[in-house]
Amino acid sequence: MELFIFKSSARGMQYGIGTYIRELTKALLAYTDIIVHLVNYNNNTYKELTIVNVSLRYTEYIVPVPVSMTVAYDQFEKKYATAVVNLISDFIPKSGEIIFQMNYVDDLSIIHKIKEKYSYPVVGIVHFSQWQQLFNGNKQKLNGLNILEPGNNIEYTLHKEKEMYQVIDHIVSVTGYMKDYLVRMYNIEPEKVDVIYNGIDATNYKLATSEEKKMIRHKFGFSPNEKIILFAGRVDQCKGVSFLIDGFCKACESNDNLRLVIVGQGYFWEFLGCYELFYGRITFTGYLPFDRMMEFYQIADIGIVPSVYDHCPYTILEMLTFNIPLIISRIDGLIELLDDTQCVFIDPNEDRSGEITFNKNKISKTILSLCNEERSNLLTKTYHELVNNRFSAKRMAREMHSILKGLNTANISRHSGLKY
Repeated sequence: MELFIFKSSARGMQYGIGTYIRELTKALLAYTDIIVHLVNYNNNTYKELTIVNVSLRYTEYIVPVPVSMTVAYDQFEKKYATAVVNLISDFIPKSGEIIFQMNYVDDLSIIHKIKEKYSYPVVGIVHFSQWQQLFNGNKQKLNGLNILEPGNNIEYTLHKEKEMYQVIDHIVSVTGYMKDYLVRMYNIEPEKVDVIYNGIDATNYKLATSEEKKMIRHKFGFSPNEKIILFAGRVDQCKGVSFLIDGFCKACESNDNLRLVIVGQGYFWEFLGCYELFYGRITFTGYLPFDRMMEFYQIADIGIVPSVYDHCPYTILEMLTFNIPLIISRIDGLIELLDDTQCVFIDPNEDRSGEITFNKNKISKTILSLCNEERSNLLTKTYHELVNNRFSAKRMAREMHSILKGLNTANISRHSGLKY
């Protein structure tokens, strides 16, 4: 079986989706009956098609971003999609067990071009939905939308997303609640959607000894006695960063040894006015490469994910791997991952219009509660088992491999290869 995984250079690829593709690819290659082709498109590092033979059964095709957009956006999308598919067509076998995997909500034009040219199956991974970004998780704003006959940009965006999931052959959602959304809102048949939670290979992550933790803290200028509260991800409103800062500042009024470290890219200057009395307690690092990020995981005392909306974020899986006691939002998606014995939930407040906020006093209280080492240890005692079983990359690959094989078997029994 030859799997063509499509990877956009969209911002999310530097975070969860990029990690997902890396973890899935490595785990799938443990199966000797699979060859992986990674199509890295919209890449702004290379100026022409570049082929990298990563290993015997793993090849990457890097397709550059166009120099400029000289036509209307819809036409531009279609022209670029045609170029992407044409550039890699020489490497797609004329027959056999072939499957295409899409990972981004804006891949509709590429899917159409693939469907025009090939009869191989296409599977789509649901990492998030457009409505969550458009409405910042406000479900009430879905009411009254006409997705069938769109009359504005928002309805058109959701119409395109619905069309994408209807066109592809099979869907894998990383959460159960997003499967329910696709079935209810987009009329997708339930049997067309499988739920596979994200997985992680714990062998890639090294726990630090007490002495190593001291050295890392010293290197970065942190005091040995500081309680480091770690946030990692996009620095956006949807990730609850403003609520986190407010709650942290409140906690600082009761504990002099707290340090909040915010790792990730985003519009951090939007939050600078929120904590001017606590400038010495909050550190923004910006985006960090993998090795440096691992060092911050090694020294964190508490991990926090106060998202307004989320799915199955790799931040949580990585923190579990490093045995970091967790504070997370009690929202759809995250409540599927852990229970009250494994984390401390912060409950969202939803006003009459559906807008979601978090109370700073509640966030402060949860932070202070996990400064108690005994309480933290109670939460983390099952983390090793969770990472090595429920959230393992091996389990994720096994479930995905089974789906891919089933799709190929069904496809070969009908037809295969080029359409023209």
